[in-house]
Amino acid sequence: MRIADTDPDELDDNLDDDGRPLRGPGSRRRKLSVMAGAAVVIAGGITAAVAFSGDDDDPAADVSKSTVVESSDTTGSGDGPAVAVAPSPDGFPDYGSDYMGPQLDTMFQRTTDTGIRLVLQNSGDWQDFVFEGDTGFGVAETIAIPVAPPGTGQQSSWIAPQWCSPIGGFRLAMSFKDAIGIANGSRYGEPRDGLAATLFSSGYAEGVPFRALVLNLGDDVLSATATWADDASDTAVPVDGWVVLATPGEASGKFELVLQTETGERTVAWDEIPQDGDLEWQKDCSPPPPELPLAGGQPDDPAGAEAQIRANYDLLYDLDIAFADKAEQLLDDTTGVLDAIEQMREGGFADAAETSVHTMTDLVFVSPNEAWFTYDLETQFGGFANRFGIAYLIDGEWRFARAVVCQDLSLTGIPCNPPVNDIYPAVG
Repeated sequence: MRIADTDPDELDDNLDDDGRPLRGPGSRRRKLSVMAGAAVVIAGGITAAVAFSGDDDDPAADVSKSTVVESSDTTGSGDGPAVAVAPSPDGFPDYGSDYMGPQLDTMFQRTTDTGIRLVLQNSGDWQDFVFEGDTGFGVAETIAIPVAPPGTGQQSSWIAPQWCSPIGGFRLAMSFKDAIGIANGSRYGEPRDGLAATLFSSGYAEGVPFRALVLNLGDDVLSATATWADDASDTAVPVDGWVVLATPGEASGKFELVLQTETGERTVAWDEIPQDGDLEWQKDCSPPPPELPLAGGQPDDPAGAEAQIRANYDLLYDLDIAFADKAEQLLDDTTGVLDAIEQMREGGFADAAETSVHTMTDLVFVSPNEAWFTYDLETQFGGFANRFGIAYLIDGEWRFARAVVCQDLSLTGIPCNPPVNDIYPAVG
């Protein structure tokens, strides 16, 4: 079925005497329609579901057999007639749909044993989109894809891995009984650790909920199986690294994957699947942070001093001991810290604070009385990698700079009073 149909009368002007499409204005319109369709994906990953009438018992609707179609058999020719991006401005208003461009290339399609029809299509590479003139949707701009986070020009030689930022999008059409769902997601240059997953749920408006899991896998994966917490399971063979698994059932993000390779099986639980924004993503997809300061004079017992600093750091975040009972022992200055902690807890961040995990990583002594270290902070709202801290030797006890605690409190929007600057090594 065509993704976008056009009145044949509109196509005649773009065909030669033999019925072949002409190059010229029609080709330009086709280019602009691709751009406008892509804008829908970039703007927000629209998901829609609509119902169509039909009879579950219709013999023609028997789709119990699962099929996989190679992408080469289902792609558009790319030479079809041009499709108008938008109707004439003097006609009746047309509100369009989630996509109004030429036929998209199909990457994967199948029908599951439970009757869920799945069609995964490539909706284009974002860095190639250049909007010229007025497309009919009021879009007349060039979309620039940043190559590095702002303010990191001094690290312009750094190149992020291909799985850090999307390079384009995909469109997933799903149908089950009387339900049809359309969803959009992101494609990457390569899957991180050989696995990228995007989960969708649909069918709720029609009372037949189902879920679909789009996987981009490494070339070594021969088959993939997803089993949800309710024991519903689906298996399929990837095509060019892409596969879609689906089962009837309520929305659920708890499932297990089994990836079959030539060398054996790889089992991945839902909470082990790489996700954008996790600590590994932050460390590998951001320009490298400055190095810790160079080592200076060392304590009499460097190993013992480091052990004490790490033990005190663990004690600082030990919830079994009230912060007020240890603050004077562990901080160089407690001014405003206890008040900020109390406000944070009253403001609804108590659960986040109680479940957060602080992990000290590297440490270096810059003098016998001062140590710099790095740490990672994991919270239920996300992770914060490669943060910096300072410890001072005061009256024979290693204590942390007040800013170590205050800079983390600032992440909740509640700074210490007086406020502090984040701890950061000098650069340059």
